[in-house]
Amino acid sequence: MKIEGIGGFLIKKKLLAFLCIVCYAFIWEASGTYNVFAEQKTYIIAVESALPPFSFKNEANEPSGINIDLMEKIAKNNGTVFEYLPMEMQEAEKRLMNGSVDAIVGSTYSIEKDNQLDFTQPYFTMSQSIIIPSNRKKDIHTLTDLRDAHVVLDPTTPVISTFLNMRNTNLTTVSNQYSGMLTLMNDRADAFIGNKWTAEYYLKKLRQGENYIILDEVIEPADYTIAVKQGNQTLLFMMDNALTELKANRQLNGIIDKWLMPQSDQKIARLEQFIFWLTMILTAGAIILFIIYIWNQKLKKSVLAQTRTLHLLNEDLEKQRQKLDNSKAFKEQILNNINTGIITFDHDFLITSCNEKASEILNISKEMILNIPNHTQLLKMFEATHPEQREKVGTGSFRIRVLHGRHEQKEISYSMHKMYSTEKIHTGYLLSMNDETEKKTLEKKLVTQEKLHALGQLVAGVAHEIRNPLTSIKTFIDLLPSKYDKPQFRQVLMEHLPTEVNRLNAIVTDLIEYARPRPPNITNCPAHELISLLAFHKVTMAKKQIHFEQAIDEDLIFYIDLQQIHQVILNLVLNSIQAVEEREVKTITISIDRENEKTGRITISDSGIGIKQDEQNHIFEPFYTNKDKGVGLGLTLSYRLIKENNGDIQVKSHPDCGTTFIILLPLYTNELKKEEKSDVTCISDR
Repeated sequence: MKIEGIGGFLIKKKLLAFLCIVCYAFIWEASGTYNVFAEQKTYIIAVESALPPFSFKNEANEPSGINIDLMEKIAKNNGTVFEYLPMEMQEAEKRLMNGSVDAIVGSTYSIEKDNQLDFTQPYFTMSQSIIIPSNRKKDIHTLTDLRDAHVVLDPTTPVISTFLNMRNTNLTTVSNQYSGMLTLMNDRADAFIGNKWTAEYYLKKLRQGENYIILDEVIEPADYTIAVKQGNQTLLFMMDNALTELKANRQLNGIIDKWLMPQSDQKIARLEQFIFWLTMILTAGAIILFIIYIWNQKLKKSVLAQTRTLHLLNEDLEKQRQKLDNSKAFKEQILNNINTGIITFDHDFLITSCNEKASEILNISKEMILNIPNHTQLLKMFEATHPEQREKVGTGSFRIRVLHGRHEQKEISYSMHKMYSTEKIHTGYLLSMNDETEKKTLEKKLVTQEKLHALGQLVAGVAHEIRNPLTSIKTFIDLLPSKYDKPQFRQVLMEHLPTEVNRLNAIVTDLIEYARPRPPNITNCPAHELISLLAFHKVTMAKKQIHFEQAIDEDLIFYIDLQQIHQVILNLVLNSIQAVEEREVKTITISIDRENEKTGRITISDSGIGIKQDEQNHIFEPFYTNKDKGVGLGLTLSYRLIKENNGDIQVKSHPDCGTTFIILLPLYTNELKKEEKSDVTCISDR
């Protein structure tokens, strides 16, 4: 039988190598020599450094790819170790010939190489492809279209001989596929001839897939094999035998599919998805056509029924319109009789309606209000006709003070709200207002009454304190005529009389400071001054047999308004006196200590009747009281004064277990001292 061609020649050499290996094996086995493949030996394998996905360096700078996985599988099956050296293919062939490396994986077979190297059976067949820019897809379709074009390619590729025989073709050779792709992408060539899979890998990695096209023309198919040094039949047989086994158990296909199949799967998935959606669209179209037909038939039947129903709907519509008119008139009567002024606006703040109470509060006729363009003009109208003071009194609520007439002042509170339809769609705005003039006047009277009540309790103690220095002064005056000539008497007089006068002055000063309201005056205040006024109430507590205890950290200095905090403490002590006077155990305790570096704490405790839990949530609200004669403003005023002094107040109480109020106030710290010094410095500089 005559074997012709490259394939026949390769088969002939393989048969010869196989026969030699079989003879060697019989001879070694007969002489008792162990199997060569069982020995642990390290082989140096040359691989291309830039031929993904066949062989390349991964992110860890280690060889990776189809060729590496294939060789690792061969090494594992034969108990050998492979060491990989990445290099260019031409250098690898030279080093294989001189024995620097043991084998080359990924070498392409050719007749010229066959005279110098030995090759295994092929494990992959790959043809070269043409890669061109997307804008040249109309000009280049086949290899012959590259005439007169600048082509870049690897010099080891078999197709180079074809281009050498073509006229007017400008060729540029590169050492690897990556360099060829970069040459094409830098517009230094019209086309690149190279490995299709490698080209796809680099286009994806460099994100240039939309700018370049890989043509499907098959060019010079080549077999990928493992090349060994000529005459190394042992290694050649091991490689060939391993490839045969990998092909037989389909492990070779698994290795190749691992790197190449995802792209095919993606194309198949896109095709399956296209077929799926096409089927869905056709099915949906058929269903829609069927529904249209059924609906058309039903429509014909329902037209007559709808015509009969239309007459009934018209009658019902007339009834609904009458009900709507009645409802509108009813709502207008309600709006015109409530004690709140109402003005409504649309999206653009154009006034749409108002009630009579709004006209009365604003002292403007209803027709004039409706003719005002928008709410801005409404406020400007107020500013033009009345001096106005605006104050925020809550979330979304404000209070204005206007002059009604020449001397009468009016207080009006108002708030703006959004209006929505039943579908929760924003339809406009609603301005509500109330005349609080009478309410604010009554509040001021009640506040004055509360302060006078507290002042009366204070004066009772003051009277007792004043009596002691007055008695001393009167005694000195009575003895003055008869004792004046005696030097000892005059000395005692000069020592005690100024002291008693200063004591009277201090009592009167404290009383005036408490009774006279003024804006907050924040200064540094020693702790003992906070309870100086309590001396006036000790007489009252002694008469009622109330045990009074106090514990004060004298080193503390607060940064507060002393007069305002005096008022708070006196109010809480008066409440404690009233709470314990009916109890068997009557105790009131005041302690002043440090909460933290910046905050001092005043604790006022009593053994009184206590406060219920539900009442504790309302004790700071205006006019809330459980006393028969109280007006409910004492704790409200105390809360406001504490907040003005940058403090806070807490209450802890249980029925029949007493009550404890804790007041937290800022201390006079070093930071405040530095700020005051800087302020003084600024003033002196000015």
